[in-house]
Amino acid sequence: MESEGPLARLPRLAVMVRGETVASYLWRLAERNGMRFEELAQHIGAPRTIKAADPRTEEVRLGPVALQRLAEVSGKSSAQLAHALVSLNHGRISARARRQVQIESWPGNELPVQACELCAAGRGERRVWRVPSEQWAVCVRHGRWTATAQGEVQIGLERLPEVVDAHVRRLRLERRTGPYARALMADAQQVAVYWWQCRQMAWRGVWRARQEALGVDRSALWAVPLVVYPEAVVVAEAMAVRERQRAVGRSFAGGPEGWSTGRWTAWVGERLGMVGEMADGGHRGLEAWLVSHRNTVPVVARLAQQEERAAPRSVPLSPLEPHRTIPLHGPLEEASCLPWRLGSPMTSTSWG
Repeated sequence: MESEGPLARLPRLAVMVRGETVASYLWRLAERNGMRFEELAQHIGAPRTIKAADPRTEEVRLGPVALQRLAEVSGKSSAQLAHALVSLNHGRISARARRQVQIESWPGNELPVQACELCAAGRGERRVWRVPSEQWAVCVRHGRWTATAQGEVQIGLERLPEVVDAHVRRLRLERRTGPYARALMADAQQVAVYWWQCRQMAWRGVWRARQEALGVDRSALWAVPLVVYPEAVVVAEAMAVRERQRAVGRSFAGGPEGWSTGRWTAWVGERLGMVGEMADGGHRGLEAWLVSHRNTVPVVARLAQQEERAAPRSVPLSPLEPHRTIPLHGPLEEASCLPWRLGSPMTSTSWG
């Protein structure tokens, strides 16, 4: 497909939202200029047979020629578009391909997440959809929790400010730890799910209070990641401390050779303010994680490097077994090494 010279910029531009899907942006740009989606898509190189993409479940892939045309009509450079519309980097359409605009369905467990309505205010009446890294998102600026198209959830967190504070801490953990933080957050959430389903730890206290603030009961499984989020972040932070010790073959807090379970789980209970609950059974979920993350450095090697210090918290942590490959998108549980799943029977922890 050959371009026949630069296209004129459209009279009305659409302000881009960082992380927005291409389908969502094209819909907003089209409506901003009184066009149908198909009309704008054809204008940048789509075939006449193209149908309107559903931004809740579908994404638009652009080849280099179509991307250049979109840059021309939108008044943005290709680099600016790629920075805001991050899924542009996922396309594999070559410059020689005849179909420069293609529509693909998102995988069922990777549906786009709504952007915060307050962030999207002034961007037009159409809802803004963002590329998912998980099935929900937290807007720190406006204190809102949003979810995928299946629930179309927008929840103000005025009565749950600890959720926003927890997300700020999680972002700090990700900056310090690097990509491995996603695996640790996934494992921490699964530990919290274990506690929630076994009615351990915070289920009578802060989790019950959050459910009441949301107006839901235990049957609302979509709300569980929100209900347990602050405690899950605390656990993820504790896991990062443990993993930095494991990375240099040391036990928790630099103790004697071997790896300690009781001391670390008790410390996590202290950080959560739930020492009694941890001793009464909450430790089991953490012990399952410790088994999967056992110290595999031979004793001789550990003794030879006793003086080696764990990497500072500001240095990214390289992925460790069993997390050599970490999925960057989709449900957090898919990035976890722990076997149980929310809503499934918890007859056994099944680790080994």
